[in-house]
Amino acid sequence: MRIVFKGFFYMLGLGCCLTAACNSASPEAGKDTIAGEYLFQSEGDTINMALQQQKDSVFGDLKYAFSGKDRNIGKITGLLKDSLITGEYSFVSEGVTSVRQVVFRLTEQGLVEGYGEIEESNGKMVFSDIDHLSFDHGMILKKK
Repeated sequence: MRIVFKGFFYMLGLGCCLTAACNSASPEAGKDTIAGEYLFQSEGDTINMALQQQKDSVFGDLKYAFSGKDRNIGKITGLLKDSLITGEYSFVSEGVTSVRQVVFRLTEQGLVEGYGEIEESNGKMVFSDIDHLSFDHGMILKKK
């Protein structure tokens, strides 16, 4: 009985040490993640994104609600490289499912979506020249 009792406390102590080590490492590991909730709101316009991250892959929910326009609700999947998320946004608007390319720049203030000329390619809307996107429209999705 004493051996079992001592073994229990040994395992409990070991578990606490491992938990403390993991918790102390978590803040450092979390510094490089962009996972979280992001929001832009202004005068009836809303963009809401809930991102998850696994290494350089990002995915999650993305919703657009602009005043006077139909809402877009869908999923984003992409890659994070050099402070840019480049991916696809699959969404439903007016009952029609569509896919378009999206690019978000990671800044100190939050995420800023890139805009530029688009064209259709293989049933998806993609940027004509991804190297010449505009990020200066002022709609910053701030992390909650």
